[in-house]
Amino acid sequence: MDDTINIYCYVYAGGKLVQQNDGLWKYIGGRSKGIHVYKGMSYAEFTSRILEKFDISMELAKMHYILKFNPKVIQDLEDAGDLDNVISYSDNFVEVYIVESSCLEGVEENLPTTHVANRSLPLVLSSSCASNNDITCDVMLQSRGFSSRCAETDYTPLESDRFREAILGSGHTFKNAEEFRNAIYQMSLGGRFQYKYLKNSPKHMSVKCSIELCPWKITAHAVAGNEILRVHTFRDNHNHIAQDQCSSKLKVSSKRGAVIVGDVFRTTPDYLPRQICKDFSHDHGVGLTYNQAWHIKEKAKERIYGAPRDSYMFLPWLCHRLREINPGTLAEYTSTDGHFSQLFVAHAFSIQGFMQGCQPILAIDSCHLSGPYKGALLSAIAYDGDDGMFPLAIGVVSSENYEDWYWFLEKVKHLLDGKEVVIISDRHQGILRSVSELFGTENHAYCYRHLKENFTTCFNRQNIRGKKGKEDAWALLDGVAFARLEADYNDAFQKLVQFNEDLAKWVTENNPQHWAMSKFPKKRWDKMTTNIAESFNSWLREERHQTIYTLLLTHMDKLVGMLTNHINASKKWRSVVGPKTEEKLLANIMRSGPISLST
Repeated sequence: MDDTINIYCYVYAGGKLVQQNDGLWKYIGGRSKGIHVYKGMSYAEFTSRILEKFDISMELAKMHYILKFNPKVIQDLEDAGDLDNVISYSDNFVEVYIVESSCLEGVEENLPTTHVANRSLPLVLSSSCASNNDITCDVMLQSRGFSSRCAETDYTPLESDRFREAILGSGHTFKNAEEFRNAIYQMSLGGRFQYKYLKNSPKHMSVKCSIELCPWKITAHAVAGNEILRVHTFRDNHNHIAQDQCSSKLKVSSKRGAVIVGDVFRTTPDYLPRQICKDFSHDHGVGLTYNQAWHIKEKAKERIYGAPRDSYMFLPWLCHRLREINPGTLAEYTSTDGHFSQLFVAHAFSIQGFMQGCQPILAIDSCHLSGPYKGALLSAIAYDGDDGMFPLAIGVVSSENYEDWYWFLEKVKHLLDGKEVVIISDRHQGILRSVSELFGTENHAYCYRHLKENFTTCFNRQNIRGKKGKEDAWALLDGVAFARLEADYNDAFQKLVQFNEDLAKWVTENNPQHWAMSKFPKKRWDKMTTNIAESFNSWLREERHQTIYTLLLTHMDKLVGMLTNHINASKKWRSVVGPKTEEKLLANIMRSGPISLST
């Protein structure tokens, strides 16, 4: 038995599955029992345990299940493979439905959702009421859930109604106290009532309804020798009127709410707080503030990906593992007084690909990490054989300063093994100094887009008015920057002088030898900006919100997928150069026009 996945399975039999107007499935009638299932359980053992609970013939019925992240699709449970899917893709519990083929119905068009959900749920008088002389039982509205209590009102059952049976009854077990607390919270959502703990410890839990004299109460005790809790007392009846429940303001817990939205985050990582507010209101009838929804989102991420603080503990193992499975990979980290400082990762396949098939030019840039510990993500990005993005190395540091940039670029220089490259970057002071010291000023090209933004700030101070005046200034600067010959540069510069001497002076003072094509001493392959590096930052936009451990693993998965796609695409090239390069060549040929030869 594999104890890593051991969950509780609710088995329903004797009723039928009905698909409602909203596409969701409901099991109507019958009865339910609970069994434990685990990863690796055989299909024969599973059916045997079910037959121990129900006196039915499996030859006349079929089993179905519904995964929580896709509740509108019903799936057959016919063999060990299906059983493995049920266990692997479920979280706290799973529901299995046993139906005869004739009991699987389509949408009931003419039956309101409220009646579909409640027609098989009669009102039941609690035995506790019979002994309570202070309460007149014949005037009380009692039920096992809020939908029944409101069956004759205008209230429409919510998505959270499915939580009403998060705890089935006495004997239901939970792997620990935390799972029990989650189930209690889910029941409160489904039943729309408030609760309070009389005892709240890992060994003994006692919970009751917050409304006075209500008999609803659940207790659980730890099974001797472990953390497992077993439900002991289970009184699931409320004796107050529906209006008390409708007006009840439910507690909002980010920790418990994270369990509710956890499955959504697994399939939709960009699930926004505003959407959480809308979904909680629509599905559960609970109003959230933006701040509450944000905390629920953070708790859900922590529940799925682990605590951000703990993820740093895995870095030594992860770096070792990356080097082990892919020899030649550079994966290093530094720490100060036991606290994380810097991380550098360059995969062996990226290093090999750059050395063998990329232009000798790197765009470097940084972006902020938005997790709880912030920091900066540094990157060195190359161009592949068809001018596509080719990530070479990434780094995670505390901030974008000279020391961190020097450390990162020193690692980049080491992996280049003496290969000369041109570095393109903005003019951040930490970058200017570290590139100069490690690669030489002659190999440092400035990003023209950033420089043009600085130029715009300059001519805004020159009282150049009108849209045409600004467009003329930009066009003149483009002529200076993209001139390929010295004579063309001089002509363009003189035109700028005639337009505005102060702007021409600005060009001279801002080191044109680092950004003007004709002045730059090295080959820069017509690469004028760091746009490719900023595209990389956008490419990892969602991962930058995750823990450092998740960031590294997701980056590697996405990188391998992207490079694989590029390899497959290159097999379809019609010539020795890629489609983008071929398109540029044709455009240059067309722009050059006919050339006449004198005889």
